[in-house]
Amino acid sequence: MQPRLSVVVPVYNVELYLDECLESLAAQTFQDFEVIMVDDGSTDGSAAIAEAFAAADPRFRLISQENKGLGAARNTGVREMSPDSEYLAFVDSDDTLPATAYALLIETLDETGSDFAAGNVTRFRSAGHVQSPVHRVPFAATRLRTHVSKFRPLLTDRTAWNKVYRRTFWERHSFAYPEAMLYEDAPVSVPAHYLAESVDVLSEPIYNWREREIGERSITQNRTNPQGLIDRVKSIRMVREFMLARVGDDPMYAEHLKVYDNNALAEEIPLFWKVLPGSDAAYQEAFLEHVGRLVREIGQDAVRALHVPHKLKLYLTVHRRMDELIAQLEFEKEHPGSIPVSGTLHPKADYPFLDPAAPVPDAVLRLDQELRLRSRLDEAAWHDGKLWLSGWAFARQLGAESRSKALKSLILKEKGSRRTVLVPARSHLDPEATVASGAEFRHADWAGFGALVNPSRLRHRGTWVDG
Repeated sequence: MQPRLSVVVPVYNVELYLDECLESLAAQTFQDFEVIMVDDGSTDGSAAIAEAFAAADPRFRLISQENKGLGAARNTGVREMSPDSEYLAFVDSDDTLPATAYALLIETLDETGSDFAAGNVTRFRSAGHVQSPVHRVPFAATRLRTHVSKFRPLLTDRTAWNKVYRRTFWERHSFAYPEAMLYEDAPVSVPAHYLAESVDVLSEPIYNWREREIGERSITQNRTNPQGLIDRVKSIRMVREFMLARVGDDPMYAEHLKVYDNNALAEEIPLFWKVLPGSDAAYQEAFLEHVGRLVREIGQDAVRALHVPHKLKLYLTVHRRMDELIAQLEFEKEHPGSIPVSGTLHPKADYPFLDPAAPVPDAVLRLDQELRLRSRLDEAAWHDGKLWLSGWAFARQLGAESRSKALKSLILKEKGSRRTVLVPARSHLDPEATVASGAEFRHADWAGFGALVNPSRLRHRGTWVDG
């Protein structure tokens, strides 16, 4: 009788962890499965451990090959699946699964008919289990028969091993993992989300992702490896190529590409920035070359929508200004959320580390969305039939350093209409605003305001109701 589920487990030099991984598979409450272990040329005792499992449990099979990398080992495992198995899953050989993982995923797919199901993930080490940060948002709630176009956070669900695929879906689209590269998950996981008719998302943790404490560090833990950076950028580029190839046939892919590009700029590239200040020359050169080229490919339209600090880091990257980029990263670490500003009518960021001999364009530095209004209403009281309002308000990055730089008006907008009423407001000292702002470069002592609203000015607006 053919198993319903085939689980592919690539194995390479994981003798410290492999027993625990395979035991968690053997302990699954869903029993109708096979495990295809692919020894990818291990040089430690991993193959012997896998062989012992295969000898003890007929559901476990061992395939051996020369070392070709994780993507190639996964593809080998897929080719070795039993011909009539219904579902496909992948497990990395240093990780584990809760006992009910596959029962939950397959019961869900049997009920919904979706193309694949994906579940939440915990990160674990000897101290215990915590929610995986990269899976927190997409798996915060269970969503059945959903799709990445309906729930965009699924764009960040890029791991291979927290899923069970319907085999017909996998074969219909001829999925295969890229070989001879790191970060091979996304070029399959992201297209799968777009190509699926529907996907099931489960908030229940179904996978335990190990953080290695001894032995060789995992790929995701070795952040300053230049090859890892190069391959991660290549992975992003492969997903972009998948979408670009479909724009002509389906105009929706133009919108999908915009969403993906924004995610690459706003979430993927910042992962490189985190380790850049402590990295070596080889990593920094790989960053400038490959990330800079990727940003140029994505283009200025996507960059313009970002906040000024983000735009500036991308500009410095593209123009290979590494010293200033590292200075900005260190500045932001010391002064989180703060932007030094020059100008009042047309304010722009004015960072002290920028080289005046090579000016950065105003389009990069001009502040707009960064000037968010911060405000608080402290008092609302009636005096002689008029409404007195007082509190404080200021633009986040400009502060309110003097009365002349803190002019204010209160605008009342008529509900359901564009018509407004302008109410003068007087500025006054309110040091509480400076305390609330946490500003390091500009105080907001003159953010205080008071305004008197005369109801007689409003009687001819809309439908007046006394009360």
